[in-house]
Amino acid sequence: MKKLLAILLAAMMLLSMTSFAVAEEPVKLVWWLFTTGDAPVDWPEVEAKLNEISAEKIGVTCEFQWKTGDQINLDRESGQYYDITFTCGWYNDYATNVANGNFLDIAQLVEEYGQDMKKLMPENIWAGVKKGDAIYGVPHVKDYGKEVFWILDTDFFVGELGLDPTSYEAQHIGFEEMGDYMAKYVELHPGEIPLKMNKGGATSWLNCLLDWISEEYFIGLDWEKKGTDEELVVKSALDVPAFTKRLATLHDWYLKGYINQDAAVTESMPRSIAGVVQSGQGWFGAETVWANAKKKACFISRYDGPTLDTDGLIGSVTAISANSKHPVEAMKLINLMNSDEEYRTVARYGIEGKHYEVVEPGIVKKTDLGNANMSLAAYAQGSYALGPVEASAFDSVPANPNQWTELVERYEKEAVVSSAIGFMFDISPVADQCLAMKNIWEQYIYELQTGTSDPAEVLPELKAELEAVGLNDVLAECQRQLNEFLGK
Repeated sequence: MKKLLAILLAAMMLLSMTSFAVAEEPVKLVWWLFTTGDAPVDWPEVEAKLNEISAEKIGVTCEFQWKTGDQINLDRESGQYYDITFTCGWYNDYATNVANGNFLDIAQLVEEYGQDMKKLMPENIWAGVKKGDAIYGVPHVKDYGKEVFWILDTDFFVGELGLDPTSYEAQHIGFEEMGDYMAKYVELHPGEIPLKMNKGGATSWLNCLLDWISEEYFIGLDWEKKGTDEELVVKSALDVPAFTKRLATLHDWYLKGYINQDAAVTESMPRSIAGVVQSGQGWFGAETVWANAKKKACFISRYDGPTLDTDGLIGSVTAISANSKHPVEAMKLINLMNSDEEYRTVARYGIEGKHYEVVEPGIVKKTDLGNANMSLAAYAQGSYALGPVEASAFDSVPANPNQWTELVERYEKEAVVSSAIGFMFDISPVADQCLAMKNIWEQYIYELQTGTSDPAEVLPELKAELEAVGLNDVLAECQRQLNEFLGK
């Protein structure tokens, strides 16, 4: 009898322990992340480390699924399950997903489970993701204002031309002004091309040209009308002088041989093989990242911005699916990604000693293996400002550990601020017209933004085609929605 009782007690204890283990099993989530191709080679090892951290700290693990723009659109439309996703204005479109009810209102979840990250975020960063009192995504602390830079080869601009990269003049070379420097380059280097690009044009070349309501359909507000009666008039980019002037400049450069003649049909142009003049949206401090991508020393010079608008504020956002089975755990994990330095550093850089080394407090340097096997769009994961900054491989491009504090201060002092922050255009009333416009733009934009075609000849034809499929209907509907948003 005693033996039987002992067996029963042991069985009950085992059952109790098993039940406890089941109850304590971490909740597993699915997180969709942006990629232009495949997942980083060493991501499985990195994901295992991330799950070790999150399981211990919040009882959650995660399967990170990497998707291109086409893949995420297809998977979303086919009803594939996810809990968390990256979204912005140019990928997995934030405004469209909000309008279609795909994202969860997380306002209450942020208050209950997101206080750690909120303490690290500027208050104005939330303006772009709100719709009334609802919040449909967590914005990432990064270059949420827009500044666009020239990325300039140190050997040529400093070594040959003698520019002082620390001077204000060198750090603020205007767009058209760059033509004078490229003229000097082709004079000194016959047959060489200074501004090599793919069909996407000079990276980020149009980011600050308009207060964009939709880059996809090329409509927005004219920054040059800021402070006038026209500042809130919705326009086609074709009616904004800053936009058409830049197209004319690019065509002039193309004719002069500053741009590669096959740019409009070139699919990709890695920074490592592009010319001595490159472009990109970033911030003072991003030169370390660009130098590593170029595999060459560089300095940067701002030609546009800073501007602060909805398009920039939703430039990198994490949202929770309206169909998530675990919204609380999803918010806890988003909060961890945006507040826990250990977790964020692993997600961004990988495994210490293998993918990166600590150079000094607050600064890390990626190893050759890290550059090869852990290359990713870190801004799409979460806060870019949390954790150590990346050192460059070049002594002449020192990392600045204070760059994020300086960035926020610069935005507060210098940024031109949109009067329509928070407005998101719901295209559904004019969806057919928008789709037709998008198809027409795709027939023209590659040649226009590479300077290949002459805007003086092409733009009247392009505008006529857009008007024929409903451009004016789209502008009128967008204006109506904006007026309603503004309470007019």
